Amino acid sequence: MRFSKIIPYGFISAVIVVNLLSSSGCANIVPPAGGPRDSLPPVAVSTSPKDSALGVTTQRININFNEFVELKNANEKILISPYPVKQPITEAKLRTVTVRLKDSLLPNTTYTIDFGNSIVDLNEGNVLKSFRYVFSTGTVIDSNELKGRIINAENGKTDSTFFALLYRKQEDSTVAKEKPIYVARVDNKGYFHFTNLPTGTFYLYGLQDADGDKKYSQPAEAFAFLDSAVQINAFTKSVQLYAFAAEKEKERKPASSAPSGKPNTVKRLTYTSNLEAGAQDLLDSLEFTYQKPLKQADTTQIKLFKDSATAVTDVKIINDTANKKLILFTKWKEGGNYRLIFQKEYASDTGGLKPNKEDTISFRVKAEKEYGSIRLRFKNIDLKKNPVLLLYANDKLESSYPLAAAEWYRKLYKPGEYQVRILYDDNKNGVWDAGNFFSKPRKQPELVQNLDVKILIKPNWDNEQVIDIGK
Repeated sequence: MRFSKIIPYGFISAVIVVNLLSSSGCANIVPPAGGPRDSLPPVAVSTSPKDSALGVTTQRININFNEFVELKNANEKILISPYPVKQPITEAKLRTVTVRLKDSLLPNTTYTIDFGNSIVDLNEGNVLKSFRYVFSTGTVIDSNELKGRIINAENGKTDSTFFALLYRKQEDSTVAKEKPIYVARVDNKGYFHFTNLPTGTFYLYGLQDADGDKKYSQPAEAFAFLDSAVQINAFTKSVQLYAFAAEKEKERKPASSAPSGKPNTVKRLTYTSNLEAGAQDLLDSLEFTYQKPLKQADTTQIKLFKDSATAVTDVKIINDTANKKLILFTKWKEGGNYRLIFQKEYASDTGGLKPNKEDTISFRVKAEKEYGSIRLRFKNIDLKKNPVLLLYANDKLESSYPLAAAEWYRKLYKPGEYQVRILYDDNKNGVWDAGNFFSKPRKQPELVQNLDVKILIKPNWDNEQVIDIGK
């Protein structure tokens, strides 16, 4: 009879441990792996007063979270409605965000504090998005809403830097002198949403607010207005605003390229041209741009020759309005070779610089095969609105063409990728016109429709495309 041998469990465990240690030579101690990275935003666990509380009299609000938090750009991102006259104090300490209102609370009023994306957790920076807190000093929480959209009238685009503003007063100067009653931010698609509004009559504006004071304070600020008052109630419909800048923002003067503390070493008149790798656009003028305005320019001392020897006589040379450009017009010969001579005394600038010698420029004119033809067919276009085709390259207007028919064609056009927009030219002057608010009669800006369409023009190619305006 055979008997099985019984070995104690503790002895087996000891043997396994010994064998493992002896077989490996030495033990590698591996620390326990950490858990997954915290990707969750903070969670509000309590508020004082409670969210949506009624009959509130305190001007201090505490919001407690489940983890340590901090505020990012609180003064820019937190919007309080009704909009405060005095700047509130906002701070984060450990797990608590505190808001101290410095204005006296209005009676029977619903307040909202929109924190935007200002609250983040302290360790990982996870953002608590679109967090809002509501309370009322009266017996009800107002529940009316107003939705809408702001579109830049000049380019048909939207911009998240706009704000929508509500006022109770109708006077034109109110939007320039007083802060609004209610403020709503605009998202990247141009939409805004007022919530918890009382029933009543309001006046609606849009503002880009470059200086952050929520008032229209400079003509270069993009601004929008609604033609009539808005009746806020449970049935208020969505609205649309078209923004415009009454004046163009002044161009900033470029910083001097000369080293700090040293005089400019340039001692002669210099320029840049619009030639592309030594080639002139067959369809365009030849331009020379100077750093400073020209004090005088004698165009008789500028000579143009074709094929090196033949003088070109049908040449017109003009200054631009700023006297910083000389623009040369002529009928270019396709594929021709040209030579332009600036004689020594042809010009001087306001800084006293002159050429120090005669200057010669040789260039060629592009051939037709370097261009492409373009034919656009428009569906659902309303010719009664005086549409003007606008072609942009990298958001820079390249050309514009009034449309008299639903089809547009050009035999030669510069190759490239272009964005398409349509200007509805009310006064038929061929250019976009801004609106007017502060003088009578008021006038909304002309509208530009930004089509989600790009056209690619290939050289030596017949390019055709159908564009549906209704989409």
